Amino acid sequence: MTRFAIRLFLGAFVAGLAAPAGAAEGMKMPMPMSDTPAHFKVARAVYTTDHRYLVKLLSLPSPIPYQSYFSVRLAVYQGRAPHRKLDDAKVGIYAGMRHGMKHGFAHGMDSAPKLATEDGVVTVSGMYFHMMGPWVLKVSVDQGGKPSTAYFRLPCCGK
Repeated sequence: MTRFAIRLFLGAFVAGLAAPAGAAEGMKMPMPMSDTPAHFKVARAVYTTDHRYLVKLLSLPSPIPYQSYFSVRLAVYQGRAPHRKLDDAKVGIYAGMRHGMKHGFAHGMDSAPKLATEDGVVTVSGMYFHMMGPWVLKVSVDQGGKPSTAYFRLPCCGK
């Protein structure tokens, strides 16, 4: 990359950072935001992307409450032996909405959930869906330095 191309790239990047706060208002989202609840069946068990682990949702409120805190319980199992629960797996949680994006998230939750693990069961408290529509729960799993990720689609919300 030439020096000119690098300056051009950096200039465009910095200009994007300096956009006024209201500039995003005129931007089109890939998909309009929903003002009605999403309704679909939730998968209760999902393999990580590399099939190394199986993540099972043990409890989830039905319907998921709208603009109210709730908790989720899950456990991680060995992918090739789905009856064998992994008590020592490290789990991370992120929930967000994609609004039509194929990869990544348009935004996350307005809360910071807390995780507690007991006997291999992870309780995630402080979940809060502030918008109606389909949410994605991203579950990061790592056991012995072998990380992977599972994704659950969650419908929001009942009242």
